[in-house]
Amino acid sequence: MKKLILLLSIFGSFNVVNAQIISIDKTDTLTYIHKAKWEGNFSEGIEIDKQNTTLFDATNSADLSVSKWKNLFIFSGSERFTFSGPQDFLNTGYLHLRWRYSYKNNIHPEYFAQYQWDDKIGMKYRFVTGSNIRFSLIHHDKSNLVFGTGLLFENEKWDYEGVDTNLVKTTGPPIYVQKVKSNTYLKWEGSLSATTNLSTAIFYQGGFDQYFQPRISGTISLDAAINAHFGFGFKIYCMYDSQPIVPITHTYWSFSNSFNYKL
Repeated sequence: MKKLILLLSIFGSFNVVNAQIISIDKTDTLTYIHKAKWEGNFSEGIEIDKQNTTLFDATNSADLSVSKWKNLFIFSGSERFTFSGPQDFLNTGYLHLRWRYSYKNNIHPEYFAQYQWDDKIGMKYRFVTGSNIRFSLIHHDKSNLVFGTGLLFENEKWDYEGVDTNLVKTTGPPIYVQKVKSNTYLKWEGSLSATTNLSTAIFYQGGFDQYFQPRISGTISLDAAINAHFGFGFKIYCMYDSQPIVPITHTYWSFSNSFNYKL
């Protein structure tokens, strides 16, 4: 049954970042319109993760947006299912909401809130809210470069489920963390052809008491369209946490290979 689930999920997709860093989206400089416009992607997929072991798991995700005049609202969600043993079931996911005002301007504000969980590394929950100023540094028909910086507040709960007890003999009560951090990202996106798109982004989140001991994340993704509604692609995600809340490895990565449906 597990093999069947994984084989079926190959015919799905990956379109949003299921990570601890806030996702970002394309630059749009077309004319504002009063009529509401909806866009979306729905997907299922297969992923490979590396923490203290290598895990294979299935993914369900959605990415929806609605724009009306100068407002752009984005909702993203993802849930992952991992079977790492006969009776061991791990669960990972997030819900993300973002609002960009005057979103076609070269400089504009964006506000976000995100709730996430990741059992395999011991994160029981993480709630993040904050705001950025977003700068469109370069915008051409085939490529654009975006920079954003601002503040976020995070509220986290961790336990020791993700700790490799063969290497670290650590147990204890859950750890709660509340902190204000800086939030900075840089993203480049470009068209390799009429049907293929490549994007890469890097994120930096650091507390003001330990700014040079941050969480750093990077993504590389490639998407190719088959027709107006169907496509395929892959995404590589990597995160480095200089000071993990619990003694897990500092570096975490995941890879996805998928097929998606676009509204």
